[in-house]
Amino acid sequence: MADLRADLVRRVRDNLSDGASQLARVALECLEAYASVPADDAEDLRRKLLAFADELAGVRPSMTAIHGLVARWRGSMVAYRGDAGSLRDHARDEARRIHVWADQATEATLATAVARLGDRHRLLTHSISSTVHRVLRQLPRNGLSVVVTESRPGLEGWTLAADLAREGIPVTYITDAQAGIFVEQVDAVLFGADAILDDGSLVNKAGTRLIALAAREAKVPVYVCSESFKCTEQSPTSVALEEKSGSELRPPPVPGIRARNCYFEITPPELITDWLSDQPLAPRFGRD
Repeated sequence: MADLRADLVRRVRDNLSDGASQLARVALECLEAYASVPADDAEDLRRKLLAFADELAGVRPSMTAIHGLVARWRGSMVAYRGDAGSLRDHARDEARRIHVWADQATEATLATAVARLGDRHRLLTHSISSTVHRVLRQLPRNGLSVVVTESRPGLEGWTLAADLAREGIPVTYITDAQAGIFVEQVDAVLFGADAILDDGSLVNKAGTRLIALAAREAKVPVYVCSESFKCTEQSPTSVALEEKSGSELRPPPVPGIRARNCYFEITPPELITDWLSDQPLAPRFGRD
């Protein structure tokens, strides 16, 4: 079962193509699968399940959605009382229940975003977000077009651009460095979120803050589309930001070069026009 645990952890830790919402659901599926772990009795099973949940919650520290949904499941495991068989059933059922709850939050977020963005025809987005992807698919097609950044080094934007184009949405695909040029040509910027901090700051793929700064200069609104379960009480000074291997950047093979590959960064709330979610988030951050 050690191999099962390692395989399930890798499904979350090594996935660099899915956004935070989707990865949080993958984590729930991993919790459901791990309920089959052998155990001597209910307490031994509970101990193993909680240890796995703790490991899973920590593998992607910048993605609050994973931590939040896993924490909901973990709390239920702590509170549940019953024999090992019923605890296994409860672990599986709870993972499915939280998955449904998360899906409902996403549907409400989509409705909010589509209602707010329905008159915006030219949008720019960065990186990949399953929630943003679904919003773009649901927007009216009369004149809709999307500018998609590559989002280096993982090129998550490549996948998004291909999917949108296959669905008949006109796409302009650009390097991250061109965002300052194209942000002046759109009606709004739309970001997903890996986390929303206690002051409304956004944790998202590196490059987000530069685009938001360019949008402010161009007087283009910046919207964050995110379920409320990505909100955290962490502050900008306490949140952990992931950094991956510099080898992804393919630096020159010359001694003396240190390649840095920060995957996520913080965009402050003053650069954000509004947060589009299943719950009103702006009042939490002192906005009317």
